[in-house]
Amino acid sequence: MSKFKDIIYDISDVIVAFCIVVVAGFVIWGSIGHIMDYPSMVTASAQEGKNSNFGLAVPVGSNSTSGSAVNEGKDQTADSTDDTSVDTYAVYINPGESTTSIAQKFVTVGLFDSVEQFNSLLAQENAASKIKTGNFIIPSDSTPEEVIIQITTTTGQ
Repeated sequence: MSKFKDIIYDISDVIVAFCIVVVAGFVIWGSIGHIMDYPSMVTASAQEGKNSNFGLAVPVGSNSTSGSAVNEGKDQTADSTDDTSVDTYAVYINPGESTTSIAQKFVTVGLFDSVEQFNSLLAQENAASKIKTGNFIIPSDSTPEEVIIQITTTTGQ
């Protein structure tokens, strides 16, 4: 009798494994069109300008402010030649990304001098576990402390 049970158990294991493979095959077969369309979707998205940085830190433009707009209480008719231009950077932080990888993105755009500076400031602020994910738009004139505050208190876009 125990030999019969062993044979039934062995056969049932094979049948269950076969069913799992068949179900997985049907799921893949039904999804193959979507899987094959993915490269063209990424290409179309890149041509439209949507999310073209894919996790990189890249400049996204500049914000120009004139001296007369900044100095609201002063004479608006004064000739303003004190134009300041601040570049902005888009830095995308992926979920589960290491602080070293995040730091390298900020070093690449010049917001931090080194990975060690980023990591020591994170440790000093006890903020390593508070880093949010998403796309952060950061002005180039931000101090390292302001960058840490932005990526730990606001949610990325």
